[in-house]
Amino acid sequence: MNMPTLTKWSSLLLCLMVTFGCATTGLGNESDAPKPPPGGNFTLHSKDGPISLSDFKGKVVLLFFGYTSCPDVCPTSLAFSARALNSLDKTELEQVQPLFITLDPQRDTAKKLDKYVKFFHPKLVGLTGSEEEIARTAKLYGVKHYRVESGHSSSDYDINHSAALYLITKGGALRFLFPHGTSPALVAKAIRYLLTIPE
Repeated sequence: MNMPTLTKWSSLLLCLMVTFGCATTGLGNESDAPKPPPGGNFTLHSKDGPISLSDFKGKVVLLFFGYTSCPDVCPTSLAFSARALNSLDKTELEQVQPLFITLDPQRDTAKKLDKYVKFFHPKLVGLTGSEEEIARTAKLYGVKHYRVESGHSSSDYDINHSAALYLITKGGALRFLFPHGTSPALVAKAIRYLLTIPE
């Protein structure tokens, strides 16, 4: 994984290293640190039909996993993402595609997802799929999630999940992973950096 220069991108590097567990802390060996997820292509389903990550070659992709019934983490992350997108100029925004993948395909239909994500930003696209498709895609990006029953009916449950934002290069490679709560300004800076990299 190529890194930005330390002088201009030190804050980006710090965020990346802490999230991927590559920073040296003196508490253990670097070989003990978790490896970053591989990322990769996937095909899921939007309101308008199947969509693959490869469909967006030539664009920077901002990716988030969650679900529409999420009480706080998902709305906060999507609101922060929208602020990052809104800080881009028109030309920059045309080269970016934000995606939201549900971890709750049982309740989140493509139509429901579309209505939900468009509340945050018009460019956001919501994606769903079968349980197997979602699990396979989540594994590619190292997303941990599990269901927690919260009531007496089969539809009354929450999903605990990791809440990172992923930035994918114009060539489809996972480049940055930001923890929940990362400032929109930092995300926008990373997007602008990836827009400068030829693929």
